[in-house]
Amino acid sequence: MINAKKIKLMIRKCIYEENTDAKIKLFIRINNILPKELRIESPTMITKDFIDKRLYSLEVKLESKLQSTSIS
Repeated sequence: MINAKKIKLMIRKCIYEENTDAKIKLFIRINNILPKELRIESPTMITKDFIDKRLYSLEVKLESKLQSTSIS
């Protein structure tokens, strides 16, 4: 089980992170703790825009998963 609230907080922090290196590290950390079905495949070259778009999409998936099943 994953802690959806913690992941959502990490997503918000990552989206608003201005430092590119810190943003990429946090994105990788988030991706590593996700269940396989929610993990994001990343290209070799990761951009800030790529991270933001994928994290917004992940937030939506987490919300719908929270509504359909219980994640704690």
